Amino acid sequence: MKLGIKRVFNSSILGRSVHVDEFDLGKCRSHLFLLFGGSGIDEEEYTQRSESVIPVFDHLLLEWRHLNMAFVYVTSPFDVPLNRFGQNPSLATEWNRHVVDEVIKPYGDLPFFVCGFSGGNLLAFSGVHEQRLCIGGAALALDGITARFNAPLHWDEKLIIYTALNDRVCNSPKNRSVIDELERRGQGKEIRLQCGLHRLSDYATRECLGKLFDHVDRIAASHSSRGMH
Repeated sequence: MKLGIKRVFNSSILGRSVHVDEFDLGKCRSHLFLLFGGSGIDEEEYTQRSESVIPVFDHLLLEWRHLNMAFVYVTSPFDVPLNRFGQNPSLATEWNRHVVDEVIKPYGDLPFFVCGFSGGNLLAFSGVHEQRLCIGGAALALDGITARFNAPLHWDEKLIIYTALNDRVCNSPKNRSVIDELERRGQGKEIRLQCGLHRLSDYATRECLGKLFDHVDRIAASHSSRGMH
């Protein structure tokens, strides 16, 4: 049973063709889960990925297909200098505009949860997370986020951080110091996985994304009951 489709469209903001993987779960959409993939993609690989739906989530989404959720995976762009967002805020502004006006807009006013994997955390947490419809965020294999990160005041909870046991990127001294500081400041909460390396498949598991899906479903239900969308 296939749940996903590849949505390919022209971006007037980026000036080229872009694509995202869309998975519709449940009977209707109550919220959106937005996941940004890791960096290091070149143009050739980006183009190849436009031809088929990413299979890494299949087993998980079939098990969680009862949730009334739209899940969108955004492959990291090959031509957006995300590592320069901090030095050049206009680059981040352009990327955020692309996400809000071109990736999310087809979903209307659905509340959304934003998540990043590895370097994709820069794509997720350079402004997109500050939108009023964003109800929370999670960092998988944290990389790129600085210790100065602050969760938006309208979030019910702080940043959720998942770290795999043998992931050398998020467990590097630099990133460990960021995680520790975010926890110390009350801006993040770490959940340590008992196994796994620095691969998306190590986080696309019941223990990680599965539990996160359930968590976001509860957050979205709480917001709906309070009439926030």
